[in-house]
Amino acid sequence: MAKQKMLAAEAIALLLERKGVEHVYGVPGAAILPFYDAIRELTGIKSYVVRHEQTGAFMADGYSRATGKVGVCAATSGPGGTNLLTGLYGAYMDSVPMLAFTGQVATPLINTMSFQEAPITEMAKPVCKAVYLLTEPERAAEVVHEAWEVATTGRKGPVLIDLPVDVQKVEIEVDLDEFVSQPDILPEATDEEIQQVIRLLNAAQKPVLLSGGGINLANATEELKELAETLQVPVVTALMGIDTFPNDHPLFAGRMGTMLNTPYGNKTILESDLIINLGGRFGDRSIGSVEVFKRNAKIVHVNLDKKEIGKYVETELGIAADVKSFMVKLAKAAKEARDEEPAKLDLTVERQKHARKTDFEDIPIKPQRALQELREFLDRDAFVSHDCGISQIWSCQLFETYVPRSYLITGGAGTMGWGLGAAMAAKLAFPKRQSVNVVGDGSLGMSLQDLATAAKFDIPVIVFVLNNALLGLIRQQQNWFYDERRISTDLVYRNELCDNELRGIDFVKTAEGMGVRGELVTHYNDIKPALQRAVESGKPYLIEVVVAPDAICGFSNDGSLTGIDYKQN
Repeated sequence: MAKQKMLAAEAIALLLERKGVEHVYGVPGAAILPFYDAIRELTGIKSYVVRHEQTGAFMADGYSRATGKVGVCAATSGPGGTNLLTGLYGAYMDSVPMLAFTGQVATPLINTMSFQEAPITEMAKPVCKAVYLLTEPERAAEVVHEAWEVATTGRKGPVLIDLPVDVQKVEIEVDLDEFVSQPDILPEATDEEIQQVIRLLNAAQKPVLLSGGGINLANATEELKELAETLQVPVVTALMGIDTFPNDHPLFAGRMGTMLNTPYGNKTILESDLIINLGGRFGDRSIGSVEVFKRNAKIVHVNLDKKEIGKYVETELGIAADVKSFMVKLAKAAKEARDEEPAKLDLTVERQKHARKTDFEDIPIKPQRALQELREFLDRDAFVSHDCGISQIWSCQLFETYVPRSYLITGGAGTMGWGLGAAMAAKLAFPKRQSVNVVGDGSLGMSLQDLATAAKFDIPVIVFVLNNALLGLIRQQQNWFYDERRISTDLVYRNELCDNELRGIDFVKTAEGMGVRGELVTHYNDIKPALQRAVESGKPYLIEVVVAPDAICGFSNDGSLTGIDYKQN
């Protein structure tokens, strides 16, 4: 194709469409209008306007996690761009590929403190894999292509492109056929490294596979299952790997962490003598005290980013390689090395024997029971998104997952207000699958405005609110670690306009005011019927579940994997 004349903004929009972009999430403003106009006039990309720019970033992030594709968000200059930063930070922490486009003031006004000018590239640099300020309009397509390659190759991550408004309007000549992505060539484990792992496995009495978020990022869940079944060893998942292995598989032991764990998952790790970390980071909330975690166990750490190896935990063998090809090679080598099939292992009975209690009959409802009712109702492949707080911790401890990329969670950043945007984006990407945002009342206060986005675009997500009228996690920490000296964690106030003196905000009425159906649930027997009505409505729906404010979430009280009372409730 010969070069064609078009505006720089048009080249950007057309190239995004060529790369498969279907949605742009954000809020337009004067400095980004040429970009938005090109999206409207020249492409089939659907633009979703949100009620806060951070929700646009959260939707792009959630879309990428649910689909494995690149999510795209956009905002105008100044405060529009700065409102994206929290979303970029969350994606950066969890290695999520996404592109953020920000408008910028005209180039002569940059660095003059003009109206709605912000040095967004400098502000975003610490929380992005790369940032670009486009000053040469003829490089518009080249920069977008390069940004796409950076976001999607190697260790993935978010990239921001800042577009001065005058640059967007310049006519250029460009051949978009020149910008074709090439397959990502990743480093692979050597034959000697594979043989070293085989020798460690042969010497181990209790080996375990620890699955991290890199398994999903590499689209390697089938390879993980094949490896586990070949070796017949237990699989434990870290936080970001929660949905990488079916939780009803005979080899699933559970989850590991100081907070986000299952009892048998932690027990399996603590009793193991060889831990093979597949695509994880050994994050602090996963391992807690390094001494308690490692003991005398040997560690094999497989991670694409060599900077992660040995960063937190000393390893006997570190392998900087693609985890997918590593697992394929190791499974093949294990089959070739053995003389007979290993005995079949089934951890189902032990896993269930150690499981936390959920079948409480208390009123107000225990959060544990509410999550049990939710899990029993939902389809196996339902999306469940989370914010940060005690609702997230309970879910990570109790909610079983079966399908990759279905459990959406902001791991490294721990962002309140994140889950609604992620749930909406997942539902837009997969309209036939259920999508639920499990959220506490504290976090919902940080995303509440975007119920209007669900209503405007008729996105049938379910917002499942566990309302204890508290910042529950921080209240529990005040009780445990600060001798019950409580400050600023009580969200209750007398709402004279509603009949809910014990809750403050009436989320049902608030949702209805935005055009979202809602209902209040105060008994566990009413949860499944409410969910059924939500699904049958085919509309966005909020279910406010009043839960016990004094329910205790069992997590480590000393920062180690052994400092947990699993019977706390």
